[in-house]
Amino acid sequence: MVTTESRDAVDDIERLLRRLTSFLLRHSAEGAFELRDTVRQVAGVYGARAEILAIAEGAVLTVEGPDGTSRSATVRVSPELARLDLVAEGKFLVRRIMEGTLPAGDAYRELRELERRTAPYPAWLRAAGVVLFAVGFAPSVQATWTEIGYSVVLGTVMAIVFICAERLAVLRILLPIVGPVLVGLTAFGLLHAERQPGGPMILMVPALFVLIPGDFLCAATAEIAVGQLTPGAVRLAQAAFTLVEIAAGVLIAAEVSGVGTGHLFEAAVPAVLPVGLIVASWLPFVLGLALTFSARMRDVPWVLALTYLAWGVQFGVTRWIGPTAGTFVAAALLAAAAGYLEISARRPPRIVLILGGFFALTVGALALRGLTTIDGGFTIQGFNDIRDAVTQTAALTLGLIVGAAPTQAMFASRAGRAAEAGRASAPPGM
Repeated sequence: MVTTESRDAVDDIERLLRRLTSFLLRHSAEGAFELRDTVRQVAGVYGARAEILAIAEGAVLTVEGPDGTSRSATVRVSPELARLDLVAEGKFLVRRIMEGTLPAGDAYRELRELERRTAPYPAWLRAAGVVLFAVGFAPSVQATWTEIGYSVVLGTVMAIVFICAERLAVLRILLPIVGPVLVGLTAFGLLHAERQPGGPMILMVPALFVLIPGDFLCAATAEIAVGQLTPGAVRLAQAAFTLVEIAAGVLIAAEVSGVGTGHLFEAAVPAVLPVGLIVASWLPFVLGLALTFSARMRDVPWVLALTYLAWGVQFGVTRWIGPTAGTFVAAALLAAAAGYLEISARRPPRIVLILGGFFALTVGALALRGLTTIDGGFTIQGFNDIRDAVTQTAALTLGLIVGAAPTQAMFASRAGRAAEAGRASAPPGM
């Protein structure tokens, strides 16, 4: 017999699973690999069953409650990488659910309050984060003082546009074009970047890096590689289109400023910065990343450690063997280390741990440089950049999959045992 109490319990379970699906999908910029398993395990704790058909920006959730009734819901959100603090706190909430300490209704209310939590940093501090993000990345693009100086100015322009886009819906949609246009106009019209020996695009990349969808690009290829074709194809198309938008913004700026696209060349420039400064530059980079994407300060040391791991391994192996092997080995070790650290209940989830190292290895900037160089008339050089971007994206993706496989299997085994323990210890009515 279905009572009012049992019906309310089923309602609580269905509401929790629907909101949890939305939460996990929104923060799935690294890929929706764990979405289905996490929702299934949470459902199992409450004696229910859940199935999910997911694409990149939506999912169909079907829940079969303990009473045998089945319900379906459609969830639609836009994946983003804006609130790493929520991602970390979400992991800890899911762990408490797995332990059987939260009734479904209480878990739903906690998740709702978590999503309503205000950002940990004010707008001005996040703007400073965007500048640090650009300046910290600059020495790894071109090890010159000119690169750092341009990154300070152009990073400030991007920071202002980035923060304004959070308050204006129209600007948020147009940010991949408007941001590069304003950065390009400043670089060409004020700083005369076209006169620099390395070419203007090299000088603009650090400021534009916050827009480059390297995470989406690699997540898409990883999803396709493991058979999640629909979300992978959608995410791949989105990442490719965003790169085209950014390139178009730079081309528009070159034409409007009167410089012309013929000056979008690229050339190697001898490094003049001391090695110690290049190594130390990852400190402001990671701090800027944390401020820009609202990561918790207590997670920064872990992110910094894995950033140095990824960059150091890639640097060493690349000099020894080559860039493709260097990217593969660095990605595999990064994924393995992040997966191992994630197992601890006190440490942040994998996407937070891996993000700094992932940005250090990402090849989206290389693809962007290829697109703009081709339009500048340097076809062979541009296609070489795109070829290298495709090759290194494959190496990065395969490295992440290979490195994550052992620890993910271990994590899934522990999560399954925790869910079983949660079901055994759950009080009646959960």
